Amino acid sequence: MTIRRPDLYLESAWDWSILRGCFGDSKIEPTDVDGLVEKNGRFLILEAKKPGVRIKQGQMLTFNALRNTGLFTIIIVWGENNRPQEMLVMYPPPFEPKWGKATLEDLRRVVKWWYQYIARGT
Repeated sequence: MTIRRPDLYLESAWDWSILRGCFGDSKIEPTDVDGLVEKNGRFLILEAKKPGVRIKQGQMLTFNALRNTGLFTIIIVWGENNRPQEMLVMYPPPFEPKWGKATLEDLRRVVKWWYQYIARGT
């Protein structure tokens, strides 16, 4: 999704604190996803973080649970807008997650791999 009007995009963002208390006395809160793609019943989740920002425990638990279904690949990218510096790729089993330094070309390579892997019907 290309954001053509950031002002309107931000104005339309919901504050999910309106759901507090809906999940019993747990600490559960909705998490956001920065990008989601579906192909052949398989999913690619894209999550962007500023450099040095840690992923909240609940979000990481969610990502791990999704990954373990075998239907989701999750790519978490750290960097300034559109300039990846580091990346965690949480491939579905049997592939192991991989973390390391990253460039835009690295990100593009992994996304292309995902698309080709899924398009083959694997």
